[in-house]
Amino acid sequence: MADKQYRFKPDVKIEGTVHSPGVGQRVDYQWSKGYWEENPDLDEIRCDTFTMQYDGTGCVFVNSAPSYVFNAKSYPQAAAHAWLIQEKLKNQPGRYDKPLYYMGNKAQNDRNRDRICPDRWAAENGDQSARDDANDTLNCDELAFASSYNSGGMKKSEGGLNEAVPADSTTGTPNGKACVQTFAKKQGTKIHLYNVDFGGGSGKVPHFNEVCGRSAISGVHNQESMGGNFVRFKKQMRIMDKDAYWLDTRMSGRCDPTDGTGKPFRCTLTAR
Repeated sequence: MADKQYRFKPDVKIEGTVHSPGVGQRVDYQWSKGYWEENPDLDEIRCDTFTMQYDGTGCVFVNSAPSYVFNAKSYPQAAAHAWLIQEKLKNQPGRYDKPLYYMGNKAQNDRNRDRICPDRWAAENGDQSARDDANDTLNCDELAFASSYNSGGMKKSEGGLNEAVPADSTTGTPNGKACVQTFAKKQGTKIHLYNVDFGGGSGKVPHFNEVCGRSAISGVHNQESMGGNFVRFKKQMRIMDKDAYWLDTRMSGRCDPTDGTGKPFRCTLTAR
């Protein structure tokens, strides 16, 4: 039937013995029986017939989260910002045991984005060297994404996992002011991220206890790093509301200073 989904465990069982390299331990493994003790349902399959959203029917291992990989060489500014937030914040969105959870409600997506990235923020806080060319404009890039339940712009009462409410808020409404705020700047082949108020100033220097990030970067890098690429990923992996996925930034770097004492910082990053 159209627009239905079904869940089941496979009837076929595969038995085998795994030899751990260099250890010699024997581990008996049987498909659909235990898998790993901490993940007993990884063999559960979800099939669906939502043909309009996914270009046909298909099945996925619903409890095995796929990874979305940035093209860091083509869009290093977006990847650099994502690396910083994953590397420095305790909630590490999309990394280790902190997956991103897709949120497909467009109205909520827009609310999340408006709270974290209001109009003119990037233009007022960015550096023009970040633009790819004269036709490019600065964008506000956010992590976690507005289209996720991890977004700092999503209230707990709306189902959000990491609402970002400034300490001095009188309304309890999430606001990008509570995020790590940075801007990108190109210097030769390197991408640098600076905190917005580089040089000091209250309220703008992060301590890395924040739950989100926003950065003024190239609009091309912001839009093309996701855009159609993420749409294809979502279709291929049949991502549905509340499904988990990982984010691989394909980026490496370092920040100075490396602590979270509220000092101005600069991060130098390169694509892997």
